[in-house]
Amino acid sequence: MQAVKDEQLMSWLQEGDRSCLGALFERHHTALYAFCVQLTGSRALAEDVVQEAFFRVLKKRHQYRGGQFKAWLFNIARNLAFDHLRKIGRQVNLDEAKQVGEADHRDPARTAEGSERQAIVERALARLPIKAREVILLGRFEFEGYDALAEALDCSPGAAKVRMHRAMKQLRELITEISREAAYG
Repeated sequence: MQAVKDEQLMSWLQEGDRSCLGALFERHHTALYAFCVQLTGSRALAEDVVQEAFFRVLKKRHQYRGGQFKAWLFNIARNLAFDHLRKIGRQVNLDEAKQVGEADHRDPARTAEGSERQAIVERALARLPIKAREVILLGRFEFEGYDALAEALDCSPGAAKVRMHRAMKQLRELITEISREAAYG
């Protein structure tokens, strides 16, 4: 038996079956929360954004016009997160997000070299501008392909490719810079 797809649940939600929102919440709240913590650096703010995002899904369900539901949901959440950050005038770095206790889903038996490399990548991500960090978090950890990433970023697939290319270039440059600092400093 095949599970019901998100898009079908949204269709039923649009027709008035509010129980579908619960199923969508169960499928996506954990990943959405992790993304929001990484973006905002605050558990409390991430919880608020996730709750408000699902409220918006319900409220704006008739504006959903198909496409990948997950991308639409993440687009709503990212916009809400940016709105909240603007209101409080805050830029966030990934060091703060790590401090709020997010679980590390990688293999705990990493080698020392792998662990050092991971720390360098995390520091580089923390130094990225928030828009570049967002593209990498969504494009590398949440969505497969540029079409879904484009939906989440509310842009064309071509623009999503360009944004990813630029963000990855910035990340590589920061990794190089941090690696040099570690080697010589």
